[in-house]
Amino acid sequence: MKRTFLILIALIALCLTMAAPACAASGDFVVDGGLVLTDQQSQELSALAREITEKYQCDVRIYVVDDMGTDDAYAYAKMVYRENQFGYGSDDSGLLLVLSLADRDYALIAFGFGNTAFTDHGKNVLLDKYVLPLLKENKYYEAFLAYFDKASEFLAMARAGTPFDVDTDAGAANAARGAKIAFNIIIPVVVALIVCLVFRSRMKTAKKQRAAASYIPEGGFVLTGSNDTYLYSTETRTAISEKSGGTSVDSGGFSGSSGKF
Repeated sequence: MKRTFLILIALIALCLTMAAPACAASGDFVVDGGLVLTDQQSQELSALAREITEKYQCDVRIYVVDDMGTDDAYAYAKMVYRENQFGYGSDDSGLLLVLSLADRDYALIAFGFGNTAFTDHGKNVLLDKYVLPLLKENKYYEAFLAYFDKASEFLAMARAGTPFDVDTDAGAANAARGAKIAFNIIIPVVVALIVCLVFRSRMKTAKKQRAAASYIPEGGFVLTGSNDTYLYSTETRTAISEKSGGTSVDSGGFSGSSGKF
């Protein structure tokens, strides 16, 4: 009986040991080491992150520290991802936003399917348009809500087979279309208008005549000779830029960027 009890204890201990990595990876989805959130805000954001993670099978997290103790935020973010065993599924798919309050450093990294869902263009848009403007105003809760909201949108697009990128960004496409219209239509019209105004200003001294004789020089018009001379030709070339996109992945399988907020 005693032997059976000891075997049972050993089996329980073995199961707990094997489950430890899974527990570490499924802990708080929002780690607020810098205390920028209230307890309620932290719980709400963690619940939202867990919902997104399970729905799209891609681990989406935020990790805030007071001081990361290094100048390389990108390397620090990768270390946090590995040591905490973040990631979903066999390929450890995920997206992680790391903030250091001491020097206002940030890093955004992706791994596994996260590299597919969050392209270089997508990560830039996520940061520059939605997250960083709010972080610069110290609106952390609002910035984190925007982060999870756009992450969910990008993951939905990726799971549907059309990741958010240069060619699927409606905003970028509209901007490019507007620039093309301005270059091909508006700018030439403005230039032509300026030329016409210049010519008009030079003709202010001209006076309307009622008789054609006023335009004929004394003695009549005499043509003594004519000659056609070819001077030069002008050729204009416009470079056509090809669309680029995708994700730049480093040797460790991560993609991302870092900077200041």
